[in-house]
Amino acid sequence: MPLPGYEAQRVEGMQWAYGTKRQKDYITPLLQADITLTHPIRELSVAEITKELRSDKAQYGKGHEWATYADEVARDVRFSRTFDGSSAILGWCFAFAMGKVATTQPDSVGSPTVFHHAFTFFDPLTETTSSVPVTTAVEHVTGGIKRYLESLAVTSLSISAEGFEHLVATIEMIGSGKTTTSAMTIPTMPTDLAFLTSQNATIKLGDSSEVITTRIRSWNLAIGNNLREARGYFPSSGVNRGRMEIGNRTISPSLVVDLDAGSDMLTDFLAGTEVALEIYCQGAIAEDTYYHYLRVRFPSLILRAVPIEENDGVWTYNITFDEETVLYRSGDTPAPICYVEVRNTTPTYLVAAT
Repeated sequence: MPLPGYEAQRVEGMQWAYGTKRQKDYITPLLQADITLTHPIRELSVAEITKELRSDKAQYGKGHEWATYADEVARDVRFSRTFDGSSAILGWCFAFAMGKVATTQPDSVGSPTVFHHAFTFFDPLTETTSSVPVTTAVEHVTGGIKRYLESLAVTSLSISAEGFEHLVATIEMIGSGKTTTSAMTIPTMPTDLAFLTSQNATIKLGDSSEVITTRIRSWNLAIGNNLREARGYFPSSGVNRGRMEIGNRTISPSLVVDLDAGSDMLTDFLAGTEVALEIYCQGAIAEDTYYHYLRVRFPSLILRAVPIEENDGVWTYNITFDEETVLYRSGDTPAPICYVEVRNTTPTYLVAAT
């Protein structure tokens, strides 16, 4: 029996909620009515709240070496989630990681619940801002710890798959530092999520976009926004951040690929050949003949490295790209560096809250 007044809190009771809208500005959180979704979490984690303090510990003239005060000067919130990749959560991840979306319906009359989302990196020149879109989430840890996490911006996003397994999405976010108590009811866990797997994938790589699906061991896509975190604090911002801006963004894929009898990828690497990469993962039927899916396209890449390694008794290429070998081509259509498509039944992403 537990001691009087004490009851252990089981981690299985943890819940969270999110919304597809972006905050109308950095300091105004989403309303409860806009936080309507939840999603299973693959790896357990709780938001980390930290403080930066200033004290007189290292100052002299006190007659001793101890601190006599500690003032809070800044507060920080870090938030991460790892999911099995459903089409719904992948859309949310790419929306806030890349910052721009164009949504259409392939057949608004015959299949009104199907939506096609095209994600690209937002252009600060076109958008006339370098501020990233931010959102609000709710985290319910225990009965006494249920809070809004405000002004969350994506620092990094990783999408990966091993063999025929589910796609896995890991998103890292940073908030303004402000949290407030929430009394909202966490939405019911959906039962109709469409999870995407590599077993229904098509992967193309090469100067002629050769299909290499059967040779793929694993693949990964990493996005980094390199946010200017320190600039979020300024005179009058208080202990919480008052803005969040992008830094030098990066996006890079990597693949582990079985060798065949030829030297195709090694030849491309040695010649410095520009290649294209497309990853397409299809899920269940959304409606009628339309499927849930994810498609990622890189129109212009240079292979950074193709080391040959042993993997389960078979030779493989460990193919990598980086920020210097993912090329920007202004004439590429539909996007100059990377283009991501998600089809699902979520009507909108990144609509500004009112």
